[in-house]
Amino acid sequence: MKKKLERFLFGYNPNIKYYALNGILFTMVTVLSKGYAIKFLDRLGGQEIHYSLFNALPGFVAIFTTIPGILLIQRGLSKRKTLGLFFYISRIMPLFLALVPFLQKELQPLMFVLFYGLMNFPESISATSLQDYTGDVFSPSQRADALSTRNQLSQISQISVSILVGFVLSLSTVNETVIRMYQVFIVLSFLIGLKEIHYMNKLTPKEELPVRHPKNALSLKESLQGVFAHKEFVIFLLCSLLFHFGWQMGWPLFNVYQIKYLGASELWLTIINVLSSLFMVLSFSLWNKIIKKMDYKFAIAMATFGMGLTPILYKLSTSLPMLTLMQPITGFFTAGTTVAILGSLLSSADDKYRTMSVAVHATATSITLAIAPMVGSYIVEAHGIGGALMTSSFVRLLGSLVFFHRYLKSRNNRTPKKK
Repeated sequence: MKKKLERFLFGYNPNIKYYALNGILFTMVTVLSKGYAIKFLDRLGGQEIHYSLFNALPGFVAIFTTIPGILLIQRGLSKRKTLGLFFYISRIMPLFLALVPFLQKELQPLMFVLFYGLMNFPESISATSLQDYTGDVFSPSQRADALSTRNQLSQISQISVSILVGFVLSLSTVNETVIRMYQVFIVLSFLIGLKEIHYMNKLTPKEELPVRHPKNALSLKESLQGVFAHKEFVIFLLCSLLFHFGWQMGWPLFNVYQIKYLGASELWLTIINVLSSLFMVLSFSLWNKIIKKMDYKFAIAMATFGMGLTPILYKLSTSLPMLTLMQPITGFFTAGTTVAILGSLLSSADDKYRTMSVAVHATATSITLAIAPMVGSYIVEAHGIGGALMTSSFVRLLGSLVFFHRYLKSRNNRTPKKK
């Protein structure tokens, strides 16, 4: 029975199995350690400036750490072992969040934000490296299936864990008690993370990765020259940066809107996230078909267009029940964006410089992550939350437009000219 279920879920590819199991546990770790972090910050006394820093600092940290970390992995004797090391560090870091409530009350919001930002040092490197490692493990023809299976099962995991965590957190209205619950969840995330890394180590590259010697590794200058000499990647990078700026601008706005304007509790956040995740699960197989039929370029243009509508839907939602009803739409397009961004990144990069290409993309989007939330916060101060949401929507839709232009241009280039 177990083998039949595994064949149904993963086919006959053990790498897809371990990749999906790794994704399931990764999602559990994320929900337990970060899923309610913004509400944790709120219970510690966080204000709007802390919410903006909460979203901006991780990007700021990643700007200065991703490429050096990737170079370290490139120069290491074993990509898998070095990648594993960064994953271990990234699973230890959230434990510092659990220590924040023991600090002086007035320091807690700021220290929470600082620790949360520093967590992105190992996380940005490990996540970026895993994206690159995905290219080592799966051939281009396998990636859509692997990403779709991983994301679909990960979302099921997110739904299950979110419901459980949300239920437990709703059992008490005493602030101190809920804070203790958060601390327990963070410790639990560390333990689950150990098994997550175990499954990652079971992934087998499609070709045995050579043992590298640091002296044979390309220099930073050579790697960057190779990356930016590849026109396909440069075009994707520019499109992605524009979209990411609008995408990331909306993240703190959604948090502020849900918690401060609509008064969302942990239970409401759970309901909203679960419904969105449920429709993501139902959507991944459809996006997989779209990608296989139309390719990543069309899929990412379509998905980002839908993401551009999300801030408008938030602005139109004047109550938590209304906002909840919008989640099927946001979940559908978020699923497409999640799959298409990584697939497009891997397909647009030159295989020789893929590791550095992924690092460049991660660093560039970290720059937008460091800036965009602060811009959003400024617009809130100047024009209110409604104006900020509409600005985020405009930039996202502009990003979608350039993705559509990229798709149309590539399609025209493939169309044979009539003689």
